[in-house]
Amino acid sequence: MKAISEKVSYLQGLAEGLNFSDSNPHGRIVAGILEVLDEMAGTLGALRCDIEGVKDYVESIDEDLCDLEESILQADREVLEFECPACGEELYCEADLFNDEDVLEIICPNCNDVIYINDGSFDYDYDADDSEQVSKPSSPS
Repeated sequence: MKAISEKVSYLQGLAEGLNFSDSNPHGRIVAGILEVLDEMAGTLGALRCDIEGVKDYVESIDEDLCDLEESILQADREVLEFECPACGEELYCEADLFNDEDVLEIICPNCNDVIYINDGSFDYDYDADDSEQVSKPSSPS
């Protein structure tokens, strides 16, 4: 906002150099406009400072929330982590969900692609080193 304040100051200097006085209507209008511009520049500068403070505060809250999410996910329950093959979004599910006999369908909340269905259509084969999963839909029966 410094540039706006400097520009307003420059215009005020020009008005003084041109001898605009409050005694004629044009001078009063120019002086009023310059006064309003000066107040606006000050207000914008104050708002920018406030916004920066709020931005820092929100970033701090976001970091705290991420830490809290991680601690909740790791607390006394087994959590499985997935990565959506379509968009790369990280997804988390409780392992107990896979023990149900009901049909389970995991959908990415980011791109709405189906990640997993426990109806046999998403069987996993493991590579020889067991480090990478390859999804292969099973053939229809």
